[in-house]
Amino acid sequence: MNKLVVQTTAAYPQPSESAAARLLNLVHLTGRVSRAEATAELALPRSTAGEAVSELVELGLIAQGPPARQAGAPRGRPSPQLYPDPAGPVVVAARLDSSEAELAVVGLGGAIAQRRRIPLPAHGSDPRRTLSALAGWMREAAAGSGRPCAGAAVGLAGMVRATDGLVHSALHLDWKSVPAAEILAAELPEIPRVEVGKDAAFAALAEHHRGSGRGARTLLMLTCDHIGIGGAVLHQGIPFTGAGNAVEAGHVVVDPMGTPCPCGMRGCLEVSADGRALLDGTPDHPGDPADVADLLRRAAEGEPPAAVRVRAAAAKLGRALASLTNLFDPDRVALSGVLGEYLRIAPDRIQAELAASVVARTQSPVVAAGSVASPVLIGAAERAFGRLLAEPGLLAPASSSRRDRL
Repeated sequence: MNKLVVQTTAAYPQPSESAAARLLNLVHLTGRVSRAEATAELALPRSTAGEAVSELVELGLIAQGPPARQAGAPRGRPSPQLYPDPAGPVVVAARLDSSEAELAVVGLGGAIAQRRRIPLPAHGSDPRRTLSALAGWMREAAAGSGRPCAGAAVGLAGMVRATDGLVHSALHLDWKSVPAAEILAAELPEIPRVEVGKDAAFAALAEHHRGSGRGARTLLMLTCDHIGIGGAVLHQGIPFTGAGNAVEAGHVVVDPMGTPCPCGMRGCLEVSADGRALLDGTPDHPGDPADVADLLRRAAEGEPPAAVRVRAAAAKLGRALASLTNLFDPDRVALSGVLGEYLRIAPDRIQAELAASVVARTQSPVVAAGSVASPVLIGAAERAFGRLLAEPGLLAPASSSRRDRL
């Protein structure tokens, strides 16, 4: 497998101000843009834009296509199209839940080149065994792409220290103090950098870059696939991590006399409003996600028993959002997965509880359903591409070596 060397020591790199980096980010986020549009959007001199295009083409990051005249564009020579190089670098993104791993190979622009789901070893299995198996699948996926691999990122639910990928606690995997990023990096020396993070933090990146969080100053993200509820906050695109494990939104208490939570408290949001709670499931018998989807469908159609369950869960979600809004003052709230369905079916219950927040009454944050498909995978890919996007000039090997590879 071809390897890209991206040299950096920063845990959270700041965006580069180089013209090449700004142009690469624009192409990455838009997928395709004319050279003239990019020059205007980035307010670059034409000569500087031309140099940036040449640099990124030589590095094998972008390609130029035939000019295409846009409807209503002024007369004159149409501008060449810029888009990610189809032979350019990819990253491997993965999501772990309590029963399976989902993997994707993703190129610049967010295009998923391949994707697969793989059952995990039984709950409570040795984490190193699970991570070793995951590393093998990631190696196979990267090699199978036939393209250089710029990095990898894995998202999972739990307390994951942002700076080094140490999993303090992942209740649904039964993991404690697992140096997941360190284990994966040792297993995958051919991949320049392997990162592990909270699934909700990656989902927030995806929504901020490509979905309902675009343009937000402070984005509060809550997500739920079935078991557990994750949360994250981005301020001006930068994750708020606290000492490393901030925004455990699933463990905001919404009912002090409620169901015991595996975390040791009672009435946490996740045991009150995740898919398992919607089905009256238990940690040992969480129910089937297909049954959650069916219940949500029946609630949307107005079936009374299903609607009562969803509206009760939506009210508890709104109660948690009131507390979180008082803490973080978001101008945008994104709700993904099951929680997005609560917003679609019972927005009044969420808004009524959210109104208990003095900050929400003052600032009126926009609450929207997440719009990115597979947000954890897409966000993990955004994280894995981060260093390359910030410093494209640190890419190696040089263009002459790349021509030999191709």
